[in-house]
Order: sequence, then C-alpha cells, then structure tokens
Amino acid sequence: MRQRLTLTLFWAFVSFAPASFADNLADEAELLFRRGAQAYQRGEYEAALERFLASNRLVPNQNVVFNIAYTYEKLGRYAEAYRYFVDARETERDPAQLRLIDSALSAIRTHIAVIRVESDPPNASLYLERKDLGSRGTTPRALGVSPGPATLLVERRGYHPQRLELGLLAPGDEREVRVTLRPIVGRVRLEGEAGMLAKPTLDPDAPGCAVPCTLELMPGERRLWLTRPGYRSAEFPVTVEADQTVSVRPRLEPVQGSLVVITDEPAAQVEVDGHTIGFTPTVAPLALGEHRVKITHAGYRPVEHTVVVRSDAEQTLNVVLAQDEQVTAVSRARERVAEAPSSVSVLSREEIHAFRYPTLAEALRGLPGLYVWDDRSYTAVGIRGVSRLGSYGNRVLVLSDGLPLNDNWLGSSYVGYDGRADLGDIERLEVVRGPGSVVYGTSAFSGVINIQNRPAAATPRVELGLGSEGDSVGHVRVRAEAPFGSHGGLWASAAGARGSGRDFYFPELVDATHAVSGYARGVDGFEAATLEGKVSYRSFSAQWYWNSHEKKLPTGVYQTLLGDVRARQRDTRAALELRAEPRISSKLSWLSRAHANVYRFEGAYPRAADDGGLELDTFRGAWVGLEQRLELQPISKLRLFLGGEIQSHFQVEQQAINETSVMLDETGSRGHPFWVGAAYATVDARPSSRLALHAGARLDAYSTFGSALNPRLGAVFRPYAHGNLKVLAGKAFRAPSVYELYYNDGGFTQSASPELGPEHIYSGEIEFTHELDPLLSCSATLFANYLTDLVVSRGDGIESDPLHYVNSNVPLATAGAELGFRRDLRHGALFAASYGLLAARYLADRSAGALFEFRQNPDFRRVANVPTHLFSLKGMVPVIGPALRVASRLTLESGRFDRFERVTEPRQSATPAVALWDVVLTGVALPMRGARPSVDWALGLYNAFDYRYSLPVSAEFVQTTVAQSGRSLLLSAELAL
Repeated sequence: MRQRLTLTLFWAFVSFAPASFADNLADEAELLFRRGAQAYQRGEYEAALERFLASNRLVPNQNVVFNIAYTYEKLGRYAEAYRYFVDARETERDPAQLRLIDSALSAIRTHIAVIRVESDPPNASLYLERKDLGSRGTTPRALGVSPGPATLLVERRGYHPQRLELGLLAPGDEREVRVTLRPIVGRVRLEGEAGMLAKPTLDPDAPGCAVPCTLELMPGERRLWLTRPGYRSAEFPVTVEADQTVSVRPRLEPVQGSLVVITDEPAAQVEVDGHTIGFTPTVAPLALGEHRVKITHAGYRPVEHTVVVRSDAEQTLNVVLAQDEQVTAVSRARERVAEAPSSVSVLSREEIHAFRYPTLAEALRGLPGLYVWDDRSYTAVGIRGVSRLGSYGNRVLVLSDGLPLNDNWLGSSYVGYDGRADLGDIERLEVVRGPGSVVYGTSAFSGVINIQNRPAAATPRVELGLGSEGDSVGHVRVRAEAPFGSHGGLWASAAGARGSGRDFYFPELVDATHAVSGYARGVDGFEAATLEGKVSYRSFSAQWYWNSHEKKLPTGVYQTLLGDVRARQRDTRAALELRAEPRISSKLSWLSRAHANVYRFEGAYPRAADDGGLELDTFRGAWVGLEQRLELQPISKLRLFLGGEIQSHFQVEQQAINETSVMLDETGSRGHPFWVGAAYATVDARPSSRLALHAGARLDAYSTFGSALNPRLGAVFRPYAHGNLKVLAGKAFRAPSVYELYYNDGGFTQSASPELGPEHIYSGEIEFTHELDPLLSCSATLFANYLTDLVVSRGDGIESDPLHYVNSNVPLATAGAELGFRRDLRHGALFAASYGLLAARYLADRSAGALFEFRQNPDFRRVANVPTHLFSLKGMVPVIGPALRVASRLTLESGRFDRFERVTEPRQSATPAVALWDVVLTGVALPMRGARPSVDWALGLYNAFDYRYSLPVSAEFVQTTVAQSGRSLLLSAELAL
C-alpha cells in the first residue's frame, strides 16, 4: 500500500507542477495536497482526507481522487472509497493505473454492497439516505453502500422525485436498480371536430396530435399551433397546471368554397365527410381541401367520390346512378345481385306493373333459361332443361317472402292462378337459376322463385283493382294497409279470379264410332281465390297465405270422359309463419321461424260406368316446422350462417274411390306421416374488395329414404372496375314425393313405388358481366348440369300397364349458354334482350367420358319439352310521363319434342317454333300530382300475332300436345284511396 501511495503522491506532484505557474488556486491546491500527504504519512488519516478533499474542490485532479479513495479505505469507510475509485476509473487511461484501481475495487467489494442505478431519462441525481449529505453522482451510476438498510433518492429537474427503500444489503451484494421517472406535466385535452392538428408553438420538435386528443406539456403559459386542411391556421393560448387536466375546444375559421351535386335521379341523399348536407340537386358551402362525397338513393347503388374544393372555383359533381338490384333468395340474406353466388334475375314492381302480368308464369316467360307450358290442368315452369313433363314444377321451389309454397304431395310449384289470383301485391320477383338445396333443401333442384310482397305504406291506404285478361278471365283484388309508425305495419289482401276458358278439339280422342267427337266445349273454366297478408313490428312478423283453385279439365286426362263437366281438380294451400329476426349486435343476428301448413286436393275423374264411373281422389296434408338460423360476422370480411330445421308432416292421407270400389284408402292410421330434419352452414369470405368466396353444405334427413348431403362452392371476382365474374358449382337433391312413393289406385291407372330414392343434380356455371356504363350492361353465361337417379314414370296409365315411378339409371345432362343485354329501369324506361342456347341429352352411361363427350344413349331420343333456342326482347318507355307508358315483349322459342323419348316408343315429333308478342299501354290518372284517389289503368294484347301453337304433355294424356292460348285482350284498372 505504501508503495502505491508513494507513486500516487509523486504523480500528483508532477500533475500540479505546471498548473502552479498559471493559477493561484493551483498553488493553494498544491499546498493542501502536500499537507494532506504529510498527514497521511504520519497516519493522521482524518486530517489527510480533509486536505485532499479541499485540494480537489479547488482544482479537481484525477490523481487526488485516487488519494481520497485510498484515504477512505484506510479509515474503513469502504463505501466512500468505492465511489471515489469508480470516479477515478471513469477518466483513467493508463493501463497500470487501471490495474491498481481494479485491484482496489476488488478488495473493497468484500466490505460493501454495490447498487447499479439506471434511470429513464438518464442524468438523474442520486442521493443516499438524505439529500443534505450531497449527491452521489448521476445516472447511470454504480454506488457502493455500507451493509445494512439503504434508501436511494433519485431526482431530475422537471420530473417527480422517487424514493426507493432497498432493504437490507449484505457485504458483497450487487443489485441493479432501474427507475422510470414520471415527468412533471399538465394535460391539455383538445376537443372538437376531427381533422385538426395541434402542437406546441415554441417546440417544433415536440410531438403533436390530431383532435380529439390529449397533449402533455410543462406547467406554465403555453401556446399551441393549430392547423386543419381548408381552415386558417392559428395560435391558441392555454395555461397548463402541474398534474392537472384542462379541457379546451379550439375552433378554426374555415376557408370555404362550394360544391354542386346533380344526379340523373332527383332526391338522392348527399353526404359529405359522413354528414348529410341535403338532397340532389344541391349546392353546399364546404371548407377548402379534399372531401369524401357519398350519394345514396333507394334502389340504386351508392356512389362515392373524392372531390377537392378550391376557393377560386365552383366544383360540380354530376352523377349517373345505377340500379342496385338486391336479392334475398340466394343466401336468405340481402345482398347485391352482382355479389350473390348464383345466376339471378330480378323483376321489379315497375316492370310487373307495366306489363300487367296476370300470373307468375307470364312474368317468368322470356327470362334467360326459363320456359313455361300449360297442359290445362296446371301451368309449370322449366329452368335450363331441368324439367319433366307431368312433374308440375316440383323441381322448382316457389317462396313467398321466404316461406315455401310447394305442396307436400307432389312437391308442385304453383305459377298460374293456382298460386295466386292476382299479382298486385308483389314488390319484386327474384329468380335464382341453379341448385339451391344448400339453403332450402328439397324442391330447390333447378332453381328458386321468391315472391317479395309489398310492405305496408307509410300512410294508411286502400286499393281496389279489377280487370280482365286471358281466356275470358276476370279478377278483382282489395288491399288495405296500416302503418305502425316507423316500426312496422300491417297489410292484408283478398283477390279472386274466374275464367270460362276456351274450347278444344282433340283429334287423337275421336274413336272409330265417333262416340267421342273430340270436342271439349265449356269445360275449361276455373275459379281462384287468394287471401294473404303480413303484420310486422320491429324484428317480429307474421305472414299468412291461403289460395284455393278449382280447375275444370277439358283434356280427357287420366282416361276420363272428354267434355264431361264433372272432370275437375281443386288445390287448396294455406300457411302461417311466425318469424323473429333480431339483430343482437353488429356481429350477431338470428332468425327464428315457426310455420304451420295445410294442403288439400280434391279430384273428380268421370269414366264410363263399366270403368268404375266417377273417381274421386283426395289428399290431406298438414305439417309444422321450426327453424333456427344464426348469422355471425366475427370480422368485417367474414360472414357465417349456421342453422337447422325440423318438419313434422303429421298428416299425409290420400284416398281414391269410384262408384264401384275403394281403390286407395290411406287415411287415418293408414296414412304415411314422415319427418324431415336438416342442418346447414355457409361461409362468405371477402379476402379483398375484388374477391368474394362462398362455401356451404346442408345435410337433410328424411324418414322416408335416408339422408342427402349437398354442398355449394362459389367465387365472385371483379377483375376490373366494371367487370364481374362468377364461378359456381353445387349439388342439389329432390326427395321422392308422397304421390310418387305411395299413390296406388288398385293398379287401375297407377301403382305404388315405395323403393324410390332421391334425385341428384350436379351443376357448374360461369357468368361474366360487363358494365358499359351505370345503366347499360351485357353478360355471358356458360352452364352445365348432370342429373342422376331421376324419378321417371313408366307405363301407359291403363289397367294393363299402370303408371309407376322408378329411379332412372340413365343420367341426363344439360348444357348451354346465355347472352344478355340490359338497360336498367330509369325514368320509366327499360330495355332488355337475351338469347339462350340449350342442349339436353340422355348419356350413354355414368362414366366421365360419356359426360365430357356428351355421348348420346342409343336407347333414347331427344329430351322432351326442352327448347334449344330461347330469345327475348322487352322494353318499356314513357310516352307522356306517368300518364301514358308503352311496354312490349317479344319471345321466340324453338320447337320442343314430345314425350316419346325411348326408341321403343312411337315416333317422336317436335312442335313448331313460336313467336309471341305482347304489348301493353298503361297510365295513371291523378287529380293532381301525388294526390289520392288515383286511377291506374292498363290496356294491352298478349300474343298479339295470335300465334296458334301447341306444347308437349305427359303420359297421363292420350294426346301428345295441347294447344296454348291465342291472342287475348287485357284490361285493368286500380283505384288507390
């Protein structure tokens, strides 16, 4: 120790020598140092320490610091010694001296504890125990402390001091302490309109914030610099108090320009930056700069534009609105037609009203891929070649506001007066081409037709309508509406129709003795009545439907006596549905529905006395069902639908009797009740604004045959701003009907087929639409369907060869293309044209090669009742505003082949091509614009060319075709009160 002290004293002397010539303080410091050294050599360490400290205060010297450390060590004050050795080491560069210091520090460590202190921010002053003992340095710093309890004080200007109790420290302990100092600030809460930026005026590097926000500032008088695009910047004074929050609401004076918004459809709502400013046409003063303008109008697509308003010019925004056709039938949730994963057509109320379509079948005629026929028992519709004569549309599902209307005997869809007596209550028709079993189960085999009824008006009103059309048909309708404020309303309607029909001559039915003349006169009439309505309040609703239709049969169907007035059929369908559709949150909503249904059939079939006389057939069906459906949207780009339903068909009774016997009696306990259960899930994902992906599956379980699983996949892609591409694939099924399974009139005309299984269809489709402008669009579609296990009839319907049903082992394929051009409805004007090419073929076998080669089965001819070419041209235009409008439709169809599809049957023939032209004049007579009462009238011709044509019918008929209606006059008037 003495050796190293001697070296240090010599070095200190050398270091002081030059300074003594420059400063008197150096002389005094040198003197104090020498006296300290002398005291140290005598062992007077307290006196030496006093002089060393005084010398270092006068002239700080690294080597004196060494001596202070050594002296503290001699005095046994190891904590102070450690601190001074650390101070000396921070500035030492000589390796020999550094080794001496490290040796000393290592020796001292056994006597003290070490605290390594860091702070955020750094350069905080450190105190041990008390402030009056002086600072022990600034952070970051290693402090040596005496064993025992220790208290550390950390302070920095502008920050709250911290006091840390370190507890008991043992010799040799080493502890790391990290301290975060909380600044002494006040807070300024800036409130007001978003978009304003604020930052301290005198501190350009300080972070700012976007209002509404909070700034933390040093206490005192401060000034903020405020800026906002389109506003004049300004300073804003504020007084900041420590640890207090002051709220201010600064305002800037806008620098304004003007924006003029014009739309081709008036009264469109205009929003600027999320705030409604009025309805078009409108002029609005706006702050300068960029603004987001959104224009919305009921029934049209929202339009958004970014505009830049300048003070030196008036900005004009002229917008052409495009119709926003929406559909609910595809996914049972409202979505745009362009985004729906199916091929969809929508008929608006304006079009239905302008053409005064008397029935659904007439409204559907001319739509892409659809064709209709009438065998004078029922009217039916086919979609893309997936139709069977005698099926009465049981491969098409018809809905009324989402409620299925098909019966539970044959599964028939009713698209004539047998479905409703008048179309005046319809808001729009949604037609979905392609399988829909993933959403609806059975019957949605080739497509879905959803009737959206008109809701209650905003004010109470009553409508009265009457008219005449078709084959001497007259109809009347009464409708009443009562709103419940903005929360719902009630509407109810009653309609009736009656027609005397037309006369027929069937040469096929003339016998050799001319006992049957072939004429059927005065036996083609019908009577129909419809009651329906709906009441809704908030998310709850109840709808009801009842329709009865009695039709005389002029065709001698089922080997009945031709021209006998007793030949008739009555169909009655009724339903009641209760529905709740609450929206629980932005991410969850559900649908709960309960429904009760009734179907009744009564048929009278007169035959000769030796054939049993008058046959009476009846069917009694009743069923109830429950469905629960959840819609989940965990994120904005993902939507999930989960659901399940169950149906109990507890009454399924059919009976057939004639004047001599009971041919069929499956009533009461001999009936065939059955149940249906289903579970389904669909996923809609939108990974980008241009791509939407759809996937879903549904499992249906029937007590009659088992289960059927049906998936659907789809992608909707927008390759560019005005293009839309749909790629779709799916599977569907049709459960064999009760009629097909069990009907048996003792083998007189038909026998039972209890071993039937379901039909299956696999479909693929590509649809591309290009928007030429907001009003004009063109589209092209390619589709293909593959049908297996079709339920087909065999036999001639006579006692020696009764009708029965089997699952065909011959697959059926249909394929085709559809082209369309459309000008959307605007200012009362509409134009649409479409062409469809359709091919249908029975395939050679079920192999993939037969499918892709479209290879014909040698045992079959052409598929019956499928037109190869379908063309439609329709439009409407106002002539004198709402007072007079002209609507016209031209449909062209190629011929259809009759039912003799097998090569073993009689020669197959085709009906001629047909051209049908309809023209209707409509107008509104108003006492004054918008006033009531008003009269809405129509005058028109259907089949104006009086084209006489026939279409094929099924094996229940002797004849192979039945004549369709010729020219007919349409007259109607509606009075609104």
